Amino acid sequence: MKAAGCILLAAMWACDGLKFVPGPEGFLVVDVAIETPFGVRTKSSSLDSYVFLLIKQGGDTLYNSTVGAITGSPLSLKPGNYTIEVYNEAFTEPAFDKPYYYGMQTAEVIGGESCEVLLICKQENAGIRVLFSEEFSGQYTTFSMNISGTGGSLKFDNTSVSKWGYFFPGTITLTLTADGFPTEPIERTIQAKYMYNFLVEGSGSTKDNVEPVLTLSVDTTHTWISGLWNDTEGTVRGLTKETAYTIAEARNLPGGLSDIWVCGYIVGCYSSGGTYFYSGNESATNLALADTNSEMDKANTYPVELPAGAIRDALNLVDNPQHLSKKIWIRGNTSASYFSLPGLKSAKDYSW
Repeated sequence: MKAAGCILLAAMWACDGLKFVPGPEGFLVVDVAIETPFGVRTKSSSLDSYVFLLIKQGGDTLYNSTVGAITGSPLSLKPGNYTIEVYNEAFTEPAFDKPYYYGMQTAEVIGGESCEVLLICKQENAGIRVLFSEEFSGQYTTFSMNISGTGGSLKFDNTSVSKWGYFFPGTITLTLTADGFPTEPIERTIQAKYMYNFLVEGSGSTKDNVEPVLTLSVDTTHTWISGLWNDTEGTVRGLTKETAYTIAEARNLPGGLSDIWVCGYIVGCYSSGGTYFYSGNESATNLALADTNSEMDKANTYPVELPAGAIRDALNLVDNPQHLSKKIWIRGNTSASYFSLPGLKSAKDYSW
C-alpha cells in the first residue's frame, strides 16, 4: 500500500495569476510516495524529512536537501538528463526500527516544457521479528536468538518481541541460545521488502530433550507465506491477521502459543460454570467464536478471554449486543483448556 500524501515539487502554473512562459529552461515536477509492506506498521519517518538529491548527468549534485524543504519550490533546470534520489535515512548495518526506504528515477528535461516524475520509495531492507512461545519461555531462565547478516548482527530476546530488526537482503544465520547452550546455527535467505516472523516453540516433555522449532512467516506487499522450516508436510499460520486460523483449525492448536491470530463469528459467551449461551447476554468476560454465525453446539465453538480494559469494553456482548453474529479477527495466546475447550486467552488486539 502507498502511504497517504504526495509531494509536489514545483509551482502550479495558473495559481495566483502566475502562468508558465516557455523559455530555454524546463521545469521539474516530482510526486513522492511511500510503498510499505502490506499489513505492517513501520516506523519510517514522514516524507518531509526524507533526503532529496537531484543529480545532473556527470554526477554533480545540484540539490542536497529534504523533501520538506524543497516542497513548493519550482525547479528550473537547463535541458538535459537528471537523476532524482529520495531516501529516509542511511542504513549501514543491521538495526532495530530502521526500515530503509529508497527511490530513484531519471528524468529528461526539455527546454520550455515541464517534466513530471512519479517517484515511489520502497523498502530496500528486510524486517525480522522473533517471537518466543509461552511454552518455550517457561522452560528456560535465559534465552535469546542471535541473527547475523551482512554488516553485523542483532540479538533478540523476550525484551524485543515487539521490535522489528532490519537487515540487508541476502544470507542470514540464526543461532538460538537457551540457558547458555547454543543450538546449531541455521542459514536463511531474506529478500528486500519482506517482513519475516520467527516463532520459537518448545517440543518434548522435559527440559533436557527440548528441540526448538523455528516457524517462519513472510510478509510481502501482496502475499503472506508461513511454514515450519523443517516441516515438509504442512504449514503453520497465525502470526498475522492475514494468515489467521479458522476456528476449526484453532481448536487443534497446542496451548502456550503467543500472539496467534484466529478469526470467526461471534456467536455468544460462556458462564462461569462453562455453560454456552448463544444469546450472548450472560457474561462480559469472554466471547464464543465459531466458523458460522448460527452455531449452537458448544463443541464447535472457541472461547476467547477478554481481559479487563479497552478490549473487554469494546467487544463484550453485555455492553455491545450488536456484535453478535459479526466476524472478527482476534490475537492472543492459545490455551489447551478454557471452559473445557481449546481457546484463546489474554486477547491483545482485534480487527473487524
